[in-house]
Amino acid sequence: MEGPPLIDRRMAFVLGKGGVGKTAVAAALALGLADAGHRTLLVEVGAETRTEALFGTAPALDEPVEVRPGLFALTVDAELATQEYLSIQLRVKPLVEMMARSRAFHQVTQAAPGLAELVTLGKIWDLATTVRDGAPVWDRLVVDSPATGHGIALLEAAGNARDLAGSGPIRDQAEAIEKVVRHPAATGIAVVAMPEDLAVTEAIEAVEILRARGMPVACAVANAVRRSPFSPADAQALRAVLADPAAGDAERAAATAAIAVTDGAHHDEREVEGLARESGLPVAVLPHVPDLAPGSGGLEALSAALMGDPAIRGAA
Repeated sequence: MEGPPLIDRRMAFVLGKGGVGKTAVAAALALGLADAGHRTLLVEVGAETRTEALFGTAPALDEPVEVRPGLFALTVDAELATQEYLSIQLRVKPLVEMMARSRAFHQVTQAAPGLAELVTLGKIWDLATTVRDGAPVWDRLVVDSPATGHGIALLEAAGNARDLAGSGPIRDQAEAIEKVVRHPAATGIAVVAMPEDLAVTEAIEAVEILRARGMPVACAVANAVRRSPFSPADAQALRAVLADPAAGDAERAAATAAIAVTDGAHHDEREVEGLARESGLPVAVLPHVPDLAPGSGGLEALSAALMGDPAIRGAA
């Protein structure tokens, strides 16, 4: 599915299995877009505030909070989004607040198939389409989606609602949302993996599912990829040290450690090649950054690497 580079699309959904650094990639992308002059909103889906550890400021559940110049963060919680939606539809906010205090309300919102995903996606769409003084409030939205399976369900929610609604305002709104989510000029999906067999396999499977369902997958991101500072000639020399019976223990230990670094980098390189080959996507390659805490400079380094990658910004 053709479309512009990810940084030129107004909405980016970042997907990936747990533990691959999806939140860090979403935050790095949002930070890069804000640094490029775009008024950017980073949307977390769920009650957790995972980006607090990256920015030092917790996103709010009601109004976006500025966490860096030009970069705002907001957490979208399904139950709160449902209450907001019902308040608009019923136009009786006290009634909705009373319903929300009921245990039955929570049970219904959790059990209704696709309701949580639909109202969450509807909230994101509302944020994306909000206009002030004749211009969109947000130039870019980056969505830190739930883990892969739930993230795909989120993207499919509007289409499922449209098919079930038959006719009327719900169908009309669901169809409008789906058009934006599926439009490759407006929306792009980035699938994140680490250079590990299982993570890469699951990322490839996710890309296949998304493509089969007509979703605008823009790129993959290989996170925490190890690089070796040693050239092939260096590696050969290091192995020669191990084969030299005259080498001392300290030399052997240093050579062994250096070879392990080289072997790890070669493993990661093969995984990245496999991800690119099997997914058919451009792959952004990010280094391993050990410290992403506020003030460490790690997130900024990750953002610079991401924004400079041709898979994200397009070929020069």
